[in-house]
Amino acid sequence: MQAQLLTPYTLYRDQWGIINPASISNNYTLDEYTFSLSATNRHQWLGDGFNYDYSPNTQVLNFEGIFEYSKILVGGHVIQDRTGDLSNLGFYGRFAYMVPLDRFSKQAISIGVAAGVLQNRSMIDGADSEYFDSPEEGIFPGSVIKPDVSVGIYYYNEDIWYAGVSIPQLLSLNSEFGEDQIAYSLKQPRHYYAVAGGYIPFDFFGFGDGSSFLEISGWGRYLPVRQSKADSFAHLFRIDGNVRYQHSQIAWVGLGIGSDLATDFSTIHTEFGFIGGEQLNLAKAQLKIGLAMDFAFGDGVRRLGPSAEINVIYAWY
Repeated sequence: MQAQLLTPYTLYRDQWGIINPASISNNYTLDEYTFSLSATNRHQWLGDGFNYDYSPNTQVLNFEGIFEYSKILVGGHVIQDRTGDLSNLGFYGRFAYMVPLDRFSKQAISIGVAAGVLQNRSMIDGADSEYFDSPEEGIFPGSVIKPDVSVGIYYYNEDIWYAGVSIPQLLSLNSEFGEDQIAYSLKQPRHYYAVAGGYIPFDFFGFGDGSSFLEISGWGRYLPVRQSKADSFAHLFRIDGNVRYQHSQIAWVGLGIGSDLATDFSTIHTEFGFIGGEQLNLAKAQLKIGLAMDFAFGDGVRRLGPSAEINVIYAWY
């Protein structure tokens, strides 16, 4: 069986530290906040009735800190993902070094690595009649702990444009379940990500404070997989494109589309969010709340239903 492995975040601009350990938060490149703490909750494939109890669910707590004088970035995140009776829990630390490309450090290349441990858990029981017509020996609930490493490189030119490439799950390990012999395994293949985007000064309403902009961005994911040693590799490639308009330091709205090129699975992305700083009497800090919905279309996938995501970020210096 092949299925999605790494969560395709709709608000991926605020999840770069998970996808690419070398990435620099837009809280820093746009607003110069050197520290940020974020929490994300995503429900996928909600079906026709918005079934939050059974839809796959991913939760992330992420921290990032930039020390400008030493040109280093440190951070880490905790991630929990649940899909039916399969789930995982991961703890990661992150380090990146920024190499300035001009004397004012307005543009730089960052090289980063993230390392941690991932616990894969299974509640599948061979005696469960919901799975098997007759009892299957050797299939028991259990958990497997594996190391995990990601690497990446990232370029940014202040508030003009950015680009990066990364390889999550670099070790490409498998979690094997079973007692006397292997009953089944969860494969963690190497992924390849690329992301790029830019900012265009633009005031749609004409009465902003000069900080309004239009952001055009996109990302691609490449994944070579196979089901068994006898099978040839299947090349899975997904691309996403998004446009976001942010009005001053008040709010933003965005729209995008994504597609898996090897299948007919496509999604439309929608997002909006609110920004609070001086309005909330926050000194040298900012609070952002983002909400997003994905809608699947294409033969055979519409019944999966929409996906919903919420992200809360507190940034400060």
